Amino acid sequence: MLNVKGEIMTNAAVKKLYSGNVGIEYGQFYIDVPEADDEDEYLDPDAAFERQANGICGGAQTGKVFFVAGIQNGTIDLGVELHSSEPPLDQSYEEVVEVSFERGESPVSLCEWACESAYDLELEQGSYRIRYHIIGMDKDYDDDDDGESVVPGQRYLIQIWRAPVETDAIIKQTSESAAYWHGEWGGGA
Repeated sequence: MLNVKGEIMTNAAVKKLYSGNVGIEYGQFYIDVPEADDEDEYLDPDAAFERQANGICGGAQTGKVFFVAGIQNGTIDLGVELHSSEPPLDQSYEEVVEVSFERGESPVSLCEWACESAYDLELEQGSYRIRYHIIGMDKDYDDDDDGESVVPGQRYLIQIWRAPVETDAIIKQTSESAAYWHGEWGGGA
């Protein structure tokens, strides 16, 4: 596997769960149960970040993860990978956080705003660790850019592997946007 700089990274088995563009509204996207019928099952941002240090990846609700994107509205380039063990840390990313994630009984999907578009994620029930990476979080569209294309220089990666539940962690923080959200929804940077 190559990192974003083209350097070779070694790891055990990796399965691509998603690779492509994701529509962003209100600066957010999710891992969620798109067929939630009960209001109590809805993703709640306050609950997602409860007792967490980081404010860009909220994993405190079972079966749900709330992700903050750098852009308010538009399109991001996102990869989601399932690893057979903890992958090596890719230092080429500027923002890196980790959270625990409990996949409950219901299947989960990668979801755009309000689950208007959902992409199934093949995750079995159990405990996982999620590492969320961003490059170019402070970058945004120029006035003449098309919101259907990705912001040049901005990329996102989610790595998932089986792991026991543990406290979330801010691994790396360089942008003003990440610092703001760590202070706003998390316990601070």
